[in-house]
Amino acid sequence: MERTVLIIEDEKLIIVSTQMVLEAAGFRVESAMNGEDGLQRARQQAPDLILLDIMMPGIDGWETLTRLKRDPATSGIPVVIFTAREHSRGHQKSQAMGAADYFRKPFEPDELIELVEKHIGQRT
Repeated sequence: MERTVLIIEDEKLIIVSTQMVLEAAGFRVESAMNGEDGLQRARQQAPDLILLDIMMPGIDGWETLTRLKRDPATSGIPVVIFTAREHSRGHQKSQAMGAADYFRKPFEPDELIELVEKHIGQRT
């Protein structure tokens, strides 16, 4: 069974590099370049995991996360906050809002694959 990861990220280079790593590991990858498009794709495709950037034009990652968790069609999908910013407040906030994890970019390919496999394996 093919496992799908949806990347919601506004930086094309990050989408491409993340997609290359995950596809090489056997995942199907979809992407959206903003929160609105990401919400629509999440509802339509029901991915196994979402990698969500925080700083995006339009609705930011926090608002996107709130909407994903509020929608019964997407509330069960694990969401990993995928950000270049690192501070404990952001990590705590993401946990309080229902994110499965908080992952920094730039990333090590092996760490990304391990993280994705971990959270897809925990999905109910």
